[in-house]
Amino acid sequence: MAAAAVETVGDDARCVRLSAERARALLADVDTLLFDCDGVLWRGETAVPGAPEALTALRARGKRLGFITNNSSKTREAYAEKLQRLGFGGDRLEVFGTAYCTALYLRRRLSGAPGPKAYVLGGEALAAELRAVGVACVGVGPEPLQGDSPSAWLDAPLEPGVGAVVVGFDPHFSYMKLSKAVRYLQQPGCLLVGTNMDNRLPLENGCFIAGTGCLVRAVEMAAQRQADIIGKPSRFIFDCVSREYGINPERTVMVGDRLDTDILLGVTCGLKTILTLTGVSTLGDVKSNQESDCMSKKRMVPDFYVDSIADLLPALQG
Repeated sequence: MAAAAVETVGDDARCVRLSAERARALLADVDTLLFDCDGVLWRGETAVPGAPEALTALRARGKRLGFITNNSSKTREAYAEKLQRLGFGGDRLEVFGTAYCTALYLRRRLSGAPGPKAYVLGGEALAAELRAVGVACVGVGPEPLQGDSPSAWLDAPLEPGVGAVVVGFDPHFSYMKLSKAVRYLQQPGCLLVGTNMDNRLPLENGCFIAGTGCLVRAVEMAAQRQADIIGKPSRFIFDCVSREYGINPERTVMVGDRLDTDILLGVTCGLKTILTLTGVSTLGDVKSNQESDCMSKKRMVPDFYVDSIADLLPALQG
């Protein structure tokens, strides 16, 4: 059945199509809307049609907006620039990415260390956010194998004073980096932090690439350690927003395109949830979760769904 013909998915009261009437009632009880970005506001470098207008109308109604992304490859400033460029408005103080929130986490966890330092399996944006809060970074960029045997790899020098291994999206991930990460994690007190556990990153035309979660799992398996995860659906990233925004969960909506990150975060934190069908998850995925015998999957069901966040416009006009 076509999505446009479906009012409610499954037999329970959740995942109801958000009509204009329902949207008006929902927004009357809401102060804050938190949006995922990729697949919700834009695809690649193109805004979802009608999305900028919907956010402009929400701002005009006095709604507070925030942007929560698991993407660790951009700084807050870079995301704010993209929001402006694509017509969404806002500034960096509204952006809560995993690079920024990982920096806040390490600032707190390494606060007693003189000259805190992290070995970063990630990009320059992640390192920049860490440096901005006083955490020095090593390891960013390509790191080829040194020598041609395991003994030579173990002889590769390590930086002194590394208090954390941070795993984000790293296109230069390599066996040498994995080996160094494991060696750092054998040192007493060294933290293991992952920006997120997204297993794949969707691209255009139904293609995808391996996500950060694959890299985090590799380090966890090699080190026999479990990482502290910062991004959705971890509650920590919501706590970052809540501390800066003073959020009342009962008057907050999480809008996203992924059931296992955006919607689960909202459910975990007591927020109202809206699934938009412009990204990863489908109504078929929702129905599968509703019918599953797994309680964790049953939780990954939104309160409402829309074909696109442009569907909010009729409730905001007039």
